[in-house]
Amino acid sequence: MEEESSGFIHSFSDRYYPTNNSEEEEEEEDEDYRTKSRKHAPILEEGEDRISTLPDSILLSILSFLPTQEAIQTGVLSKRWAYLWTSVPSLSFELEEYFSDRYIVKGIDDFTSAVDHTLLLHRAPKLTNFSVRFKYNRTKLKARLDLWVRFATTAKVSQLSLHLSPCYFLDFDGYPLPQHLYTNEFVSEFNFSYCKVFPNGLLHWSSLKHLCIGQSALCDDVIRKVLIGSPRLESLELHDCWEFNRLDIVSDSLRKLVIDSYVIYMLRGNVRELELEIVAPKIHSLEILGNFEKIKCRIKDVSALVEAKLDFDMRKSRECYFEDDYHSETYKEYYEEEEGYKEYQDIVRDILDSVHHVKKLTVGNWCLMIVSIMSVKHLPSPLSKCQCLTIETKMEKWSLPGIGILLRSTPFVETLNFDFPSSLSCTPLKFLVSKYDELNHWESKEIYFKFLLRWLKSIKIEFLRIHTKEFIFLVQFLLKSAKVLEKMVITEALPMQNPTHDMLLKFLRVAQKLLGFPRSSPHAVVMFPYL
Repeated sequence: MEEESSGFIHSFSDRYYPTNNSEEEEEEEDEDYRTKSRKHAPILEEGEDRISTLPDSILLSILSFLPTQEAIQTGVLSKRWAYLWTSVPSLSFELEEYFSDRYIVKGIDDFTSAVDHTLLLHRAPKLTNFSVRFKYNRTKLKARLDLWVRFATTAKVSQLSLHLSPCYFLDFDGYPLPQHLYTNEFVSEFNFSYCKVFPNGLLHWSSLKHLCIGQSALCDDVIRKVLIGSPRLESLELHDCWEFNRLDIVSDSLRKLVIDSYVIYMLRGNVRELELEIVAPKIHSLEILGNFEKIKCRIKDVSALVEAKLDFDMRKSRECYFEDDYHSETYKEYYEEEEGYKEYQDIVRDILDSVHHVKKLTVGNWCLMIVSIMSVKHLPSPLSKCQCLTIETKMEKWSLPGIGILLRSTPFVETLNFDFPSSLSCTPLKFLVSKYDELNHWESKEIYFKFLLRWLKSIKIEFLRIHTKEFIFLVQFLLKSAKVLEKMVITEALPMQNPTHDMLLKFLRVAQKLLGFPRSSPHAVVMFPYL
C-alpha cells in the first residue's frame, strides 16, 4: 500500500512535466501523430493538423482554460507544443488531499518542486490568473508561498486566488499575507482563504473590483481599511469568517455583499451571543447565508437594496469530530428548543421588514420554518413589495404555513419560484408537526388569499417527489388562485437516471391529475418534464 501511494504521489510531478525525448523520439511521435490524422480523412485533409496551424494567440487562449497540469501535458503533442504552455497567461496549481499523515510531507515536497519548476520555465510577461489550492502548512510552505505570490504580483496578475485550508481541525495558524500585497494596483479579483490579514498601514487596491475572503479573522478595523483602500470594489464576499461585529459600508461602487456563515468555533474561550450589524445604504444585492449560531444579525439600513437572499440558520449545535485511518471530518449535531424560537421569530421578522422594499426576495429553508411557526402562532409577517419571490423548500408538511404567509405578505409578486434547497434539511420542532393539520390550517386562512396573486404570471416549481399531498395541494391552489397566470413550469430537482417504464407511467398519472385541475387563468400553460 505504501509503495502504491508513494508512486501516486511521485506521479504528481510526472503528470506536470513531459519527459525530455530525444530528437528521434520526437520525430517518431510526429510520424505517429500524422498517421493517426490520416484516419480522419473525411474531416481533415491528409497530413493536415488544423489545430496546430492556429496562431499562438488562439492556442494560448485555449490552454488558459486548462489547469496548468493539463496544459503542460500538451507538450507531448509535437515540437511546436513542447513549451507552448510556458507562455500561457494563466497558472493554477492544486495539491490533492492525502488521507494519511505519513504521505503529507512527501506530497508537499513533490508539489512545491513542481510549482517551482513551472514558475522557473514560465515566460509570459503578464498573468491574467494565478491560483493555488492546498492545505497550508506554515513550516513547509510559508516561504515558498511568499515567493509564488511575489512571482504573481511581479507579473501584474489580474486575478489572484489563494485557496488555503488548515491541515488540522482548530488550527489557527493561517498564512499571513505579505505586506507588499496590500499595495497592489493590478489585481482586480482577489480570492483568499485561511489567511491572516494584518496590514501595517493603509491598503491600496486601486483596481480591485471583486474580493472574496474565507476562513479568516477580520476585525472591524481591517474591514474598514479594505473598504477605504478599494475605491472600485463592486462585490464583497465573506465566507466562514469571524471577529467582525459591524459592517458599515458607504462605498459608492460596492453593489453586492455576501455573508456566508459566521464561524464561532474559531473564537477562543466561552463565546457569548454576539450581534452583527449591517449598515449598507448603497448596496443593491445582499445575501445572508449559512450558519449564524449565537449570532444575531441586524440590518439597519439597506435603503437602495434591490435583491435579497435570506438562507441562513441560527440553530444551536455542537461540533462533532470523526477520524479514522482514511479520513477525518467535522460535522454539526443540532438540538432544538422551542423557547429559543421566540427570539428567532423576532430576528427573522426584523430582517424581513428591513428588506420589505426589494424587488427580488429569496427565503431559505430554515427561515421558511420560522415563518411557518409564526403562521401557526398567528403572528403577522411584514408586507413586502417584491415582484419576484423564490422559496427554497422540500415541500414538506411544515412548509405550507410558511408558504401561505409569504404569499399573503407579497401581494405584488409576478414571478414565483419554488427551489429545492441545496443546504441541509431542517428538522422542524415537534409542536410544528403535531399541533396543526396543514391543509385545514391553509384552508382556514384561504379568505386572505382572495385578493392576492392578482399579478402572478409565472411559476416554477422544482420538486423531488411529485406525488406528495403537499405538492399536489400547492399546485391545485396556485392554478385556482392565480387569475393572470401565463405559465407554470414543473421541473425535477434530481432528474431520473434511466427511468423505467413503470416510473414514467407513475409520473404520467400524477401529471395528468395535475393537468386536470381547474385554472383561474384561461391563458395558463402547465409544462412537465417527460411530456
